[in-house]
Formats: sequence, C-alpha cells, structure tokens
Amino acid sequence: MRSLSKPIGGCIRPIAVLFLLILIHGICGCDSYLVKFYFGDTFGKGSSSTVEKSAEQLVIEGTQQMQKKDYEGAIKTFQQLKERYPYSKYAILAELKLGDAHFYNKDYADASIAYEEFARLHPRNEVVPYVLYQIGMCHFLSFTAVDRDQEETRLAMEAFQRLIQAFPQSEYALKAGKQLFECQKRIVAHEYAVGRLYYIMGEFYAARERLELINRKYPQAVGALGYQEQVDKMLAASEHRLNEGGKKPSIWTRIGF
Repeated sequence: MRSLSKPIGGCIRPIAVLFLLILIHGICGCDSYLVKFYFGDTFGKGSSSTVEKSAEQLVIEGTQQMQKKDYEGAIKTFQQLKERYPYSKYAILAELKLGDAHFYNKDYADASIAYEEFARLHPRNEVVPYVLYQIGMCHFLSFTAVDRDQEETRLAMEAFQRLIQAFPQSEYALKAGKQLFECQKRIVAHEYAVGRLYYIMGEFYAARERLELINRKYPQAVGALGYQEQVDKMLAASEHRLNEGGKKPSIWTRIGF
C-alpha cells in the first residue's frame, strides 16, 4: 500500500494534504495564520497576495487612494496598472491619474513629465486641454522667488500660450489666460527689481534696457503692479543722464549680464 504522503504523478494526494492541515492545526492551536502562511488561500476563498490584481481592481484601488489623499500609494498603484496592463482600456486613465497623483503630491517635475507624455501619446484626447493647463500649473507652482531665475515662469507661460492657441474655446483656455497674466506680473516684478538696482548703481544704460522691456511687452502687468509711475521716472532720469554723458554700459552689460 502506498504511503499517504508519497507523491503520485508529481503531486500529493488530497487526503494527504488534508491530513497535514489537520496535523498543523492540532499543533498550532489557535495560530491558524501559520496555515495561511504556508498555504495561502489555496484551500479557501479570497485572493492570494501572490495573485496579481486585475486592471479594474487597480483602478478602483488607485481612485480610493486619491480620495484619501494617499498620493504616494496612488502613484505606485497607477504605475503598476500602467506597466502590467499597457493594452488595457484602463491604461490611458492610469497615465492621466499618474500625473494627477504626482501633481497633488507636489512632485511638480514628475507630474509635468507624466502630463507631457500623455499629451504626446494622446494628442486628440478630449482631456488634452486639461493636461496642457496642468503642465502650465506644474511650472507655475515651481516658482520660488521674484529675485531668482524665472525659467519656470517662462515655461509656464509657454504651456498656457500653447493651450490658448490650440484650444481657444476650451474652458481651460480662459483659466490659462488668467494664469498667463500672473506669469507676466512675475516677469515684470523680476525685471523691475533688476532695472531699479541698475538705476541705483548708476548703470543707466542697463536700467533703461530692463525698464523699456517691461513697458513694451507687459504694460498691463506694469500698471497692475503699480510700477508705472516709478518706471517712467527712472526711464526719464536714465535717458537724461545718458544724454549728459552718464555712465556707459559696463563690460558686464556688454556681455549680457
């Protein structure tokens, strides 16, 4: 007679497995979790931790994490969905929500990359106006201070202008217009501060260049910030001093600084 635990055809007889489970349960008593540790849910209902979740399950999980503001968890979930089910009908949603999860987690650089990828892969999708707006906001919110380099502000302006030109009738085009004006005010505030500093230093040529720039390109922003009167005074004074033979452009001005 064959032993109950002897493999037949490479498998253990069901009766042997049952006997082993009873034996373990008798030894462990209430520690039934040990049975689950060794055998998972093979003999019970529910999904094993080793079984991959479906695309639909990942969508639900990621959405719930977003609602709970667990953005780190949502990022991982949507990334899994994107990688495991690239051809699923939920894959495009995962690409979009991945950008949103990064955005709300204030990972603006990663959010911008995710949104840009979405816009590149799905240029005709109906949510592209929203995506372009979000790209602009990623750069807009990466702003640090008026006295720092304004590259992020310029990138935000490019994104908002791109949206306005491509989708002028979109509701996001209107929002982009408002944000674009805020960007212009930032540029004006920066250039005004630099121009005023040059003026104080007696570098009238450099001061005039900066102040004329904002007067010419962003007159509405100059007025909104209340700079117009001071800009006009500094321009007039700079012009007067230059006509009188005031300081010529320094070497730093001539090389573009």
